[in-house]
Parts: sequence; structure tokens; C-alpha cells
Amino acid sequence: MKRELKSWDTYHTKGIRKKYLFRYGAEWKIKSFLESKSLYLSKMSSFDDRLEGISTYDITQLRVAYEFCFVDNEKDVNPELLEDWKKMKDYSSQELLQIHKKIEDAQKAHFVSCWFNSDRESHGMWQLYNPDEIGFAIRIDRKELQDTVKASVENNLKNKQQAIVAGRVKYQDFVKVVEKEKESQVRYLGFRKDESFSHEKEYRVVMIDLNPEAVEEKHKTFELIGFDELNITIIANPKMLDITFQEKKAQFEAYSKNIKVIKSELEPFYRLSDRIKELKR
Repeated sequence: MKRELKSWDTYHTKGIRKKYLFRYGAEWKIKSFLESKSLYLSKMSSFDDRLEGISTYDITQLRVAYEFCFVDNEKDVNPELLEDWKKMKDYSSQELLQIHKKIEDAQKAHFVSCWFNSDRESHGMWQLYNPDEIGFAIRIDRKELQDTVKASVENNLKNKQQAIVAGRVKYQDFVKVVEKEKESQVRYLGFRKDESFSHEKEYRVVMIDLNPEAVEEKHKTFELIGFDELNITIIANPKMLDITFQEKKAQFEAYSKNIKVIKSELEPFYRLSDRIKELKR
């Protein structure tokens, strides 16, 4: 019997205090967003975090099995315990394979649009996703985007094997999950990451797709109904030169009246020395 999903849900949104969602990226990604009027949903298996989609129980099991297979050294094992250790290593290798298969299956059914939830820009996000001067960040009011996504669900889902969930990622200390297994449960596997990723302050729009054909898809697009009503601000990289900024501002704002291009509030941190030279000329 196929599992039916609730077509729309929010998760871990109570208590959100930060007003905006930011998405940092290269110019072509910004243009793709404006031209398609859609969210690009990456397959979860394409992310650097290979534990995306892991279940609560498997977090601890994986850590123990991984240590047996790849951290512990046979030379350091007490000779009297060596045979038992080898048996545990064989058992752990099989357990790792099983856990990895479950993680892979979960990842193949999840497609994600990732956003940085904050009131202000982040130096770290600029450096991580857009270190060069030609780059931008999209900024949208979190509630406004969430409402738009909700209003667009019906137009984007094909059947009851698909669902859209929007909300904040829960960052958990995977080392201590064994002590707090019950409290560490999450309703949706796409909304849990280890606390070492907490600098991402991530808000996600996730499509869960249990249809067999989803396994072969590399990404999805989610059309935003009412896109032209969204208040979209595009922020230029803080290193961007004035002449480039004016050129890109004209290009982006030509797409629609709801698009505004502004300079980064962080520009003085990057360009003060250059600006002082301009004053002295």
C-alpha cells in the first residue's frame, strides 16, 4: 500500500524571529530564478553533508559502526580481545552498508531549496558561496515567501505521493543524540543536521516525492504562483565596483517592477580603503 502524504506542511517555524531569507549565488543563478519564477530544488543526495536524511536511531549506530570500521586501529586492540573486535568490525561493516542504503533512499526522495534565515547579510555566506565580486544575494521576507509557496502547492504537485514542507532546520549534537533519543526525533528527515552546520541558519522548502520515477530525477522546479507580487531585493556583492553595480542593477530591475537591486550593507568592510583613495584624488 502506497503511503499518502499531507500535501502542505510547515515544520519548526514557531519562534522564528529573523525576518528575511537570503540566497547567495552567482549571477546566472539569480537570472535563472527571475526568468523561471521558480524555486530550484536540488536533490538531497547532491549535498556535501552525506548524513542528510538520517534517522534518529541510525545516528548513534552509524557513529559506533564507523569508528569500528575506519577509526579504531587493529594494532591498538588488546590481543586477547582481537577476535571479538574483528567480529564486531564485520558486524559494523554490514550495519554501515544498511544505514547508508536507508540514507540514500531518503535522499533520493527529497528535493530542497536552501535559504539563510537572518535579519542581516552574512560575511560568512558571502565568502562561502560568493567570494568573487560578481555575485548577488536574493532577499525575501520569510513569511511572504512561505505564503507564496503554500499558495503554489496545488499547481506543483502531481499526486498524493508528493508533498511540500517549509521550515527551519533543527541542528542537533549528533554525539549526544544517544542521550536524548526521544527529544531528538524529527517529523521530517529533511529538517535535521548536525550542529556543526548551524552557521548555515537554514530555512528550507522541501519537496518529498515517493513516486518511483523520482529516484532518477536530479532536481525539480517549483513554480511560484504570484511571483510578480513578491517583494524581491537583490543585493550586490560587497566587493562589486560601482560601474558593474549600475549595469547589473539596470539588468535585474528590467525583469519586473517587484525587483529592487541595492548595494550591500557590508561594502564599507570591504571597500573603505578604495573609497578613501577616491576621496583623495
